Amino acid sequence: MMTNMNRRVDPKSLHPAEWSVAEAKARFSEVVARARAGQPQRVTRYGKDEVVVVSAQDWDRLNEPQTFGADWKSRPGGLLELFAPIIGSGVVFERLGGDLRPAFDDDQ
Repeated sequence: MMTNMNRRVDPKSLHPAEWSVAEAKARFSEVVARARAGQPQRVTRYGKDEVVVVSAQDWDRLNEPQTFGADWKSRPGGLLELFAPIIGSGVVFERLGGDLRPAFDDDQ
């Protein structure tokens, strides 16, 4: 059998970003290289997700403290996004008078 060594194969096409534990152990350098390239690598055991390998840069970005500054508009789904249309509009919220509502009763 002859092999054409001149043909280049894209390594991304050989394996998806999901590995069994045995595959990940055997090809750990490749798992790390792909994670460093910005492709999170999912490792499974018995067909169930166990871990995801990500680059240190991605990990740091995901774990940075949540701050609310000039970039609050780039963080979708937050409370500031909900109130964005009225920020600076002069609308004032007042608390309604009255007693607190009763606590939830498990017996009902």
